[in-house]
Amino acid sequence: MVSIVRRVAAGLVFVIAAAPVLAEHSKTDVVTLADGSTYIGEIKSVEYASLSLNTDPAGLLTIEWRHITSLISKFQYRIELTGGIRHLGTLGPPEQPGHLSIVSPSDTVEVNLAEVVQIVPISHGFWKGLDGSVNFGLTYSNESLQYTLSFDAERRTRRRYVSLSGQSLFNTQQNAENASQHSLKLLLAQVGKKQWGAFELGQLQSNPNQGFDLRTIVGGGTSRFFIETSRELLSLSLGAVYNRENVTDSSDVDDSAEALIGVAFHRFKRGSHSPSFQVSLLTFADMTNTSRFRAVFDFNIGWKIVGDLKLSVQVNNSYDSDPPGTDSDNNDLSLVTSVGYTF
Repeated sequence: MVSIVRRVAAGLVFVIAAAPVLAEHSKTDVVTLADGSTYIGEIKSVEYASLSLNTDPAGLLTIEWRHITSLISKFQYRIELTGGIRHLGTLGPPEQPGHLSIVSPSDTVEVNLAEVVQIVPISHGFWKGLDGSVNFGLTYSNESLQYTLSFDAERRTRRRYVSLSGQSLFNTQQNAENASQHSLKLLLAQVGKKQWGAFELGQLQSNPNQGFDLRTIVGGGTSRFFIETSRELLSLSLGAVYNRENVTDSSDVDDSAEALIGVAFHRFKRGSHSPSFQVSLLTFADMTNTSRFRAVFDFNIGWKIVGDLKLSVQVNNSYDSDPPGTDSDNNDLSLVTSVGYTF
C-alpha cells in the first residue's frame, strides 16, 4: 500500500508541477490601517480574519482584518463575500475608507470590508499558488511507539480548487505485531458564484485493523454552504461514490456503490496566534446489496507556534457496521499530536 500511495502521489505532483510559471507577483500592493499607517508588499492571502502580507524590510506580516481600511493591488484576486458571492478582479482605490473596490473588465464593485470572507490571489505559476503544510508527530506510551507523517497541499485557480493530502500512521510495540494505516486523498471542486458548488473525490486508504489492505473511493456530488464568514464556515455535502476494497489476508475484493452525506464546520483563528479548529463527519450508506453503514469523524485544532511552525491536535474515528474480512474492528480511533511546517 505504501508503494502504491507513493507512486500515485508522485504522479499527481509531477502532472501539476508541469504547469509553467508565467508571472511573478511583485511587492507593490498597498495596505492602509485605521491608525493611518501604510504597508507595501505582496498580499499572500486574506483568510481566518487576518491578512498575510509579504514585505521586503519586515518579511511576512500578519495583520488582523479589523484594523484594515484599504487594499490596493494591480494583480488579480478571487474575492469571496458573505452569502457565497464571489468576484474576480484587481483591487482599486476605494471611494471611502472601510470599503474594497473590485475592478473587473466589465465593471467596478465596491463592498464593505466587513463582508469579505476571503481574498485569494489568482496565480499563473504552480509554486506561487501552492499552500500547505508538512507535519510530524511522535508518541510513546507503555512500551508502544506511535509516529505519524502527514502533508496537505492546495492550489486555487479562477474556477477550480485542488487539494491533495496524505497521512501515514505507524504503531510499534514490544511483543506485538506492528501496525500501520495510510491515506491519500484528492479533492477537486468547481468554484461557483452562489452557495452551491460541485466536487469530485478520489481516495486511497489502507487499514488492516478494519479488514482492508487497500480501499479505493471515487465519486462526487454537490456542496451547500450555509455559513461563510471570515470567522466561520458551515457546509453540507451530498453525493455518491464507488468503493472497492481488497480484503486483508484474502484474495477477495468487495465493491459497492455508496451514498455520501457529509457536514463540516470550520472556526478560523481571530488573531495571528489564536487557535483554529475544524470538525467534519462523513457518512457512507451502501446502496447495493447490504445495509452496511460507515462514518468518518475528524476533529483538528491548531496553534501557530513561531514563524511557519504550528502545533496540531487531531482526533480521527472511523466506524464500519460491517467491515470486510474476519475479526475486523468496527471502530478505529486515533489521537495525533504533531508539529508542522506551513508553506
